[in-house]
Amino acid sequence: SPPLPLGITGYWLGRLKKCPVVVNIQDLYPQTVIDLGLLKNKFLIWVSRAMEAFIYRRSDALTVHSDGNRDYVISKGARPGSTEVIHNWVDSELIKPAPKKNDFSDTYQLTDQFVVSFAGVIGFAQGLEVVIEAANLLMGNKAIKFVIVGDGVKKKELEDKAREYGLANVLFVPTQPVNLYPQILHASDLCLVTLRKDLVTPVVPGKMLSIMAAGKPVIASLPLGGDAPKIIEQFGCGIAVEAGEPKLLADAVLKLYNNQSLGEKMGMAGRKAAVGSFSRAACVEKYQSLFNRTLKGTK
Repeated sequence: SPPLPLGITGYWLGRLKKCPVVVNIQDLYPQTVIDLGLLKNKFLIWVSRAMEAFIYRRSDALTVHSDGNRDYVISKGARPGSTEVIHNWVDSELIKPAPKKNDFSDTYQLTDQFVVSFAGVIGFAQGLEVVIEAANLLMGNKAIKFVIVGDGVKKKELEDKAREYGLANVLFVPTQPVNLYPQILHASDLCLVTLRKDLVTPVVPGKMLSIMAAGKPVIASLPLGGDAPKIIEQFGCGIAVEAGEPKLLADAVLKLYNNQSLGEKMGMAGRKAAVGSFSRAACVEKYQSLFNRTLKGTK
């Protein structure tokens, strides 16, 4: 898991202790920061690529959280027989369906509105500008409220744009304590997962699994070639639209607003998938099996 030197440190510790090393890849660095335009120096890119290849080739086993991530690391030198997909898990007992009315919805007067929420880091990768533009398209519908919970380097820019448009249908809420996160999901009628269109590496945002566990429909605005849209389609737990397309995002929100029973059906499907395929118990069992095989040298 990033930063890259962590994997190299793990490799040398493994050699020192004479034990196998399993590296879990959560984000595809340096490709992610290259895609975002945050890493441009050719020498630093070369060094990062060399570290990446070293980790992929020298680790006894690699785990990734999606099929697309597995294809990527194999293309960069990982051995297919030592690279395994183990999904990130969600605690489906901690996050589960609950009534919309709670302390969070009462505090922000959301109980009687159709709430479209985003909760998480407001950074470069998220591409939340599309949410502001979609909210602008839907500003005539007073019943729909966009709630953006979190902080980050792009937050002020989004707030400025919302003020410029005069968007009374957008509410910005500071980062909340972790124990309130389930309440944010429960207070929502649908939840957003967004990524920039130029982030082409396969990504399954962790928040998507939490949304599914809470029994809420997902609307994802992200590159459609990634793994998250495949999960949404496979389990029927929401709608995926191309990243950076405000009209498509607004249409998806409007579709579930006008057909709330469909949203409830998608939410139930997501909950079923979270428990059956993405629960902590199921994923931990896969890790235990991998560790046992790796220790025996029979990957």
